[in-house]
Amino acid sequence: MYLFFWNYDLMNFSNHIGIIGSGISGLTLAYALKKIGIDVVLFEKSKEVSEYGAGISISRNALKILDRLDLISLLREKSYQPKTVSWKYKNNEFHYTSTDVFTASRKNLIKVLYEENIKLGGEILYDHEVCDITENGKVLHFTNKNNCNIKHIAACDGIKSSVRNKYFTDSSDIKYSGFNAWRGIVKSNNTKVQFHLGAKSHIVQYPINNELDQSFVAVVKDKNWNKESWKQEGTIQNFYDELPDAKEVIFLENQKVFKWGIFIRPPLNKIFRENMTLLGDSAHPMVPFMGQGGCMAIEDAYTFAQLLKKLNLDFATAQYLYNKIRVNRNNKIQKMSMRQARLNHIENHFIASVRNTLMKNTNVISNRANIIWNYDAHEHIESELRKL
Repeated sequence: MYLFFWNYDLMNFSNHIGIIGSGISGLTLAYALKKIGIDVVLFEKSKEVSEYGAGISISRNALKILDRLDLISLLREKSYQPKTVSWKYKNNEFHYTSTDVFTASRKNLIKVLYEENIKLGGEILYDHEVCDITENGKVLHFTNKNNCNIKHIAACDGIKSSVRNKYFTDSSDIKYSGFNAWRGIVKSNNTKVQFHLGAKSHIVQYPINNELDQSFVAVVKDKNWNKESWKQEGTIQNFYDELPDAKEVIFLENQKVFKWGIFIRPPLNKIFRENMTLLGDSAHPMVPFMGQGGCMAIEDAYTFAQLLKKLNLDFATAQYLYNKIRVNRNNKIQKMSMRQARLNHIENHFIASVRNTLMKNTNVISNRANIIWNYDAHEHIESELRKL
């Protein structure tokens, strides 16, 4: 048994919301709060804000929020707007047109959020990894021996969230989903979002800017993930050995490719307690099959920020409504995403043919997308506030 005796020479952030993690949810929350005059401080365990440059799709539900935050024009400059989505299975191809998605590199989205935070005077403390929380969530302790007092804790520290692991005791363990993903960036003249479906794998590729950069994700159905790390750099030969059909789709020469294990964590029915609130993957890690991980993080951040604004920093009521608004929404998208994974990897040829016929001749694709994309976080917030 180890006993910790903390040095209580505190950094004073007693009027600040302390945001743990500077990913999409953390930076969006920091910006949304600073923009409405609420003091925040970001704690990042790394030595700098960084994000691997894989691609991300940002659909209408999140774009509406970024527009309300006056970020849409900045993101447009650093992203691409594909006009067509195509699905391929063997020799069959079917299309539907969409203008409701921006595709970009995660690095550029993070860069926009980070730079706009700095312009507003945002504070980010690097090399600050939380190791303990005391005084009923009012004091943070870090592995670098620093301590600080805080007004409220917003945990945006991802699927491995130290806050969730330690203080939300009903949390289930992280589990491997049965899928892993190869990711990379290549040059291509392709202007579409393209899905290539197979029995045990599928590939998604799309442009992420106007400079011919193309992001690809190749998902493989695999029972085991035996690596210590969640991400490893692979070789081009490894990639083609595992996905021989990819040679017809992805043309690699000397680019880096990375292999990721895709992990899941069952949802919580309550994503707050006392002085702590969970956002993004710390609350509801998303598998990537509906392209909604980043979008849900943006929705979370905007919802919590707006509730704090409208309720004049009444944290108890804001947490209650945030939980009411976000839990059902996030859990629904989690389930839809896992269902899509199974649909993308149908091994029985007859059932796959039925799927393809439905996708080609009905509105099943657009209907599923619209369930997600038509959501308006701002309207949902206003609706719940009117009920008070």
